[in-house]
Order: sequence, then structure tokens, then C-alpha cells
Amino acid sequence: MIASFNGVALRGMRTHKLRSVLTGLGVVLGVGMVFAVLVLVGTIHQTFTQLIDSAYGTRSLIVSPRGGGTVSRQALATIRSTPGVKSTGQSIGGSFIRLDGRGRPIHGSAGIMWMAGFNSGESPYDFQMLSGRPMRSGPEVVLEKNWAREHHLRVGDVVRAAASPTGTVSLHVVGIFGLSSGLGFGGQGLAGLPLPYARHVMNQPHGWMDVSITTTSKDESTVESVRRRLQRELGNGVRVQSPSGLEDQATSQLKALNIVLYFFSGVALFVGGFLILNSFNMTVLQRIREIGTLRTLGATRRMIVGSVLLEAVLVGAAGTVLGLGLGFVLAHGLVAAMRGLGMPVSGVSIGASSAIVAVVLGLTVTVAGALRPARRAGRLEPIRAVLGDAGARERPDWRRAAIGLALFAPGCIFGGRFWMGGGSGGSTLSAMLGIGMTLALFAGIVLAAPFLIMPVLRLLAAPLRRISPTGGRLAFDSASGNPLRTAATAAALTIGLSVFVVNSVFSASFLGTVRDQVDRSFARDFTVQSIGGGVETGEAFQLAPSVADEIGRLPGARVVSSLRTRLVELPGTHGASNGLAIGIEPRTFGAVDKSEYSGASARAALAGVARGGAILGAALASADDLHVGSTITLRGAAGTVRAPVVALLHSVTLGTGLTVELSQATQEAIYGPMNDTQVFVKAQPGQAKALEARTQALLERRYPNLEMLSSVDLKHHIQHQMDQQFGLFNAIIFVAVLVSLLGVINTLAMSVLERTRDIGVLRALGSSRWLVRSSLLDESLLITLAGAIVGVAAGLVIGVAWIAGLGDLIPGISFRFPLGATLLVAAVAVILGSLAAVLPARRAARIDVIRALTYE
Repeated sequence: MIASFNGVALRGMRTHKLRSVLTGLGVVLGVGMVFAVLVLVGTIHQTFTQLIDSAYGTRSLIVSPRGGGTVSRQALATIRSTPGVKSTGQSIGGSFIRLDGRGRPIHGSAGIMWMAGFNSGESPYDFQMLSGRPMRSGPEVVLEKNWAREHHLRVGDVVRAAASPTGTVSLHVVGIFGLSSGLGFGGQGLAGLPLPYARHVMNQPHGWMDVSITTTSKDESTVESVRRRLQRELGNGVRVQSPSGLEDQATSQLKALNIVLYFFSGVALFVGGFLILNSFNMTVLQRIREIGTLRTLGATRRMIVGSVLLEAVLVGAAGTVLGLGLGFVLAHGLVAAMRGLGMPVSGVSIGASSAIVAVVLGLTVTVAGALRPARRAGRLEPIRAVLGDAGARERPDWRRAAIGLALFAPGCIFGGRFWMGGGSGGSTLSAMLGIGMTLALFAGIVLAAPFLIMPVLRLLAAPLRRISPTGGRLAFDSASGNPLRTAATAAALTIGLSVFVVNSVFSASFLGTVRDQVDRSFARDFTVQSIGGGVETGEAFQLAPSVADEIGRLPGARVVSSLRTRLVELPGTHGASNGLAIGIEPRTFGAVDKSEYSGASARAALAGVARGGAILGAALASADDLHVGSTITLRGAAGTVRAPVVALLHSVTLGTGLTVELSQATQEAIYGPMNDTQVFVKAQPGQAKALEARTQALLERRYPNLEMLSSVDLKHHIQHQMDQQFGLFNAIIFVAVLVSLLGVINTLAMSVLERTRDIGVLRALGSSRWLVRSSLLDESLLITLAGAIVGVAAGLVIGVAWIAGLGDLIPGISFRFPLGATLLVAAVAVILGSLAAVLPARRAARIDVIRALTYE
């Protein structure tokens, strides 16, 4: 009996192949997206982990300056004299931009070369020379094998590059090396220069960026003892850690990105869950008479539940396997997208844990989605089920609306603030709370969906009935006959579009705010910076000291003021290098920048900075509970300074708000010497165009790795970066929208089966095939249009609330609604949803009248 009974579920799957395929597609897309994101996260982690292992695998400890800067000669002497230290290796580093055959800079990650300068006998890294020899002196370079092979470079070639910060150099390739893992660096070049030459071209005459240590014993207790001793003797200006500690630091800095990627992939799986739930609800409705017959023949409730769950397991297993294949393809696309964003990601790395998690999630979501319909099937009364009227038309309970509102409100009011790390400086816990509130918010939308979507459906039905009286009425009657089923179908699309709208609102609001602040605060005519650089890149893209002086001597230059930035640890932030220390020239900065301050006038604020004070970004002040008159303690490789807070900065044009502005003298006292990151230029009246031309000629002749940006160029540059970042997230959201459209197809396809006898009656009464077909198409239009309208409205409400709650975290941000993009995506979703109904509609129109009238 058990074996034959389970065979009922298998025969049902074979009989209703379309239903099984559509349900399985939801699993495929959901699992595929989750697996792809897990692979991407694992690949990013693996890249940095293997790179650190390859570079420092045989080393015991690494000493690096805390918050940038350099390790001094005195510190190196202390390290070497410490008991337990066997040997050291030290290096300096910087970035070069590769030039093409015409001397023009190669843009993007393909043009970036990360250079390390060290003595061959004191290398801090573990690598093997594969061909050629180590560099000895002058402009000799050794290249990492993967990058060299990709760019067809070999021993004896010459690489032309623009050195940051000194200008064009011609480097002779004398050797090719490989890291111990054979790993590359995601299309970006790794190379080594002789230390004396590197000091010259990188303008780093003193100190080291890191010192690696080999201890006399590899015993963990000995290494830890040496680490504690060194940390105590060297002080808080440096960080002494093991290679594994360095890996943990890199992982910590990637947590925010990982969380966002997990969330967006979870949305795809979340929406897929609704497709599964709706599919199995329809399955139970379709099989009511079959289930009633089985119950009257002696089948127990447990057996009925088991048969539905068996179908779910089989569909989930097949969908999960196919989802892994899709995820593998999507992972390559996501890795390519991350490289396009400048993230140095190596080849796709697939771990067993990623596959296991994706499989478990796929099966769990499928079974969980089928559990409620399965239990419902088991509770059907046999006689009513045989008659086919066992609760086919459900009505929503108003308690659903109350619970939905209770889940929606906290996420709508506070979710965005927690996402952005409000009150905690961007901690992982804050982001996780934001995710939890957001998922609860989505659950609230789903619960309240019947009360949101059905009124919209009724409003849309009125004009549809005027356009298509019979087909429109039939479509509305079918959609409104089971509000819970219709709302669940539309809710999946609602969630996908609401996430898209919120994502787009954030992008448009942030970008619009930046544009406004650029127009309002930039008193300069143009900015000079390294190609691919900017404020947020910190010391990796420094300029030559001579750049500002040479521009200042050009005819037509009125004011030239430089900016120096460094990624550092700041009080109130979580994780290493989450803040930005900005060094300004107080005497000239006010002439090129009109940013808004609170707590003091611009003149008084800059005067306070000149006396050793600090201007804090509003987000940092909020995170660490600081205000004008407070004192902030800043620690770096060069020293510790307690700086009075003289003003708060309300601007996003100089970072994310986790910033501190200091005079360049104070910055150097804390973090050590550094070069300019940007140079701001203001021309004499009427001389702007001429000065731009002279500056451009200077850069092309002397500094091809630098670029000149006007205010308009800068806004375009920022927009391009944001379009890339949010475009990646929107691509993931698109998968969620696609899954929701599959739900519409599934509902309509199964609705045809459920209404087979009704369709037969209509055809027997003289309805044409076109009428049957049009009623299905109209129903699809109603469902997708209602879901899209509610999705856009929900996203708009959430976006307004979230932006309103971010005023103190993202200074000056104001709400912008991307109307064009929203209408376009919503229209595409509605069109695709309507087209999705073509196949079920054609199938309904072709139903044989006699067979339909006798359909059971």
C-alpha cells in the first residue's frame, strides 16, 4: 500500500510536467543565485587568504603601521634586537599605471601594477623565481607569472609605467616569479623593484610599509611570546600580528560587502520560496478530488502529507542540482563584474561548503514551502474533498493585516539606519539587525498582500472591463475568486520590485546629494588626481610632491591647495582602516572648498584646524558620541595626538562621513609623512580654460598617470562608480523578479487545470477560443500590474523612510525618486508577466470541449 501510494505522487508529477517544471525553475533560480554569491564570497576570501599565505606563508609575524604610514628605522632596530627574532624582511610599496605603446595610461584594473620595493637578500615575501634572476639595482623589475603571461611579457622586455608619485619610468623585466599557491591577483599586476630605486620613484626615502619576521622557533607559544613583547615595545602605532591575523583583518574589511551580497541572493531565494508555496497550494487545490478519493479508500492524513512532501523533495532535489549548474555560470559573471569594479579577484574558487549550503537551502526552502499545503491536504474532509468544494475559495483574515503591519513598521522606520551602521560605526551586528528587520518587513508585505493587492486589482478591473467586457470580467472573477492565491502570486513580484526601487532610491539620492554638494561647495575650477584614485583610495594613489608646485607656477593659477588622505582606524569605527584621515592646508583650503560646517563658521573651523584641531564627519561624531568641544584621540605609526573637535562636517563629497579633517602637519605627526592625494586648482578670473589646457599639457608630458577633472567630470566619475556598484545588486534583483514572473506563469498554468470544467462550459455555451485566451491574458495583466504598482508604492514608502532616517549618517542626503528607471523596470515586468501567460492561454484555448466537461 505504501509503495503504491507513493507512486501516486510520482504519477502526478509525470502527468503534470509543466507544473513540476515551473516549480522546479523557482528552485533552480533561487539556488543558482545563492550558490553564485557563496562562490563569489568564497573566491574573494580565497584570493586574499592565498595571497597572504603565499606572500607570508613561512613567516611568523608581520609588523605594519597602524592606520598607514611607515615602520621607522628605530622600530626595525628594536625588532631585530628582540629575543626570539631570527631574521626580518622589509619592503615599501605603491601603485604604478602601465602605459601603452603610445605612452597613454591603460585604464581599469588591467593597467594597475602593485609594486613592492625590497632588497633581494631581505625579501619579506615567499616566492620562487621561475625564470631570469632577482632584480639588483636601477629600473629592474620582476613580474608575477600569471599577470606576465596574460600580457605577453617575458624576461628581456621593457614595461613602461607611470610611477606614483614621480612620473614615467621604463622598467626592464629581469625575472618572472610565482607565489607558492600559483595564485594571481585578479588581473592586477604584482611586481618587485630594487629597494633604492623603489625609494626614489615612490618618493619614500625612509621607513618601511611592512616588516616580516621569522622567529627562532615555530612553536606557537614562542611566536605569541615574541608578538606580545614586540607589541609592548613598539607601542600602539604599529600592529604586530601573525599571517592568520592579517587574513582575519582582510576578512573583516570584506564583511560589509559579503553581507550585502548575501542579502540580495537571499531575496532571490525568498521570492523562490513563494513560488514553491503557491505551486503546492495550487497542487493541493487541483488534487482535491483525488485526495478525497484516497482518504475514502483508507489513506491516512500522514500518507497524504507524505505524498505532497515527497513531490516537494523530488522537485527540490532536481531543481537544486540544476541550480548548482546555473550558479556556476552566474558565479563567473559575478566574478567578472567584481573585477570590473576594481576588486582584485582571482579565478573562480568553488568550495564544498558553498555547494552544501546551497543544497541544504534549496531542499529546506522547497520542503518548507510545501509543508503548509501538505498539512492542509492532510486535513481535508474526505466527503467535501470528493465533491471538490473543500475550501477552494479562501478569504483573508484581518489578523493577517495586523501582523503584517507589525512586521513591516520596524523595518520601514529603522531598517535603513541599521543597514548603514547607525550608532555603531558600521558594525557587522548593526548590518545583521538591518537584514533581520528587512526580511521581517518583506514578510509583513506578504502577510498584508491580500489587503494591498486586491483593492488595486479591483481598481484596475474597472477600465479593463470597459475595454474587454467579457474577458475582463472573467479575468477579474478568476483573480478575485481566491484572494490569497492571487495575492501570493503578485507578492513575489511586489518584493522584487520594492527591493529594486529602494536600491534605486539609495543610488539616486546619494548621487543627487553629491551633485548638489559639488555644485554648492566646490569653489575650484578642477581637481588633479591619480587615474583610478580619489579620496577613498587613501595613500595607495599618492601624487608627486612637485605636482602642486608645478601647477602653481603655471600662468593663470590663483590658488592651489592639496589634500592628503589615509585610510585609518578611527574611534567609533569597527574593523581596520574603516575611517579616512584627511589632511588639508587650512590657509588655502577655504578658497577652493565651501563645505558646510556646524558648530563653527568655515573661517573659525579652518583656524581651529591650523591650531591642531579636528573637523569630524557627522557620521563619525554620531558613532563615537562626539561634538564640538570634545577631544578625539588619534593613534598612528608616528605618534598619538589628542585633538579638540572644532566643527562637524556635513558633506559626503569627502568620504562617507567616517572622516576626520586635520592640518597636514597634525596628520604627519600622527601617521607619518605622506604625499598629496588630490590637488585643487582655482584659476584667475577669465583664465580657467587656458589654465586647464596648460595643466593638461603638463600632465601629458610629465605625469601620464594623473587626470584632471572638472566639477562636471567629477560628478560623471562618481556616477559611473555608483552605477557599477548598484548595477551589480540590480542584476541580482533581476533574478528575483524573474522568479516572481515564473510564479505568474505557474499560477496561470495550474489555473487552467483547476478551471478545466469551467472552460469547457464556456466553450460549450459558444465562447470562442480567443475569448478564453484573452481572459487568461487579462488575468495575467491584472496580477502583474497590481503586483508592480504595490511593489513600486512599497519601495517608495520604504525609500522615503530610510532616507529620512539617514540625515546624521550621510550628511545632507535628500530623497530622490528615479521615476524613469522605476517606470521602465515596472513596465518590463508587466510586459514579461503578460507574455508569460501566452503559453497557458494557448493551452486553455485548445482544450477539447467534451473532455473538459467530463474532467475530474
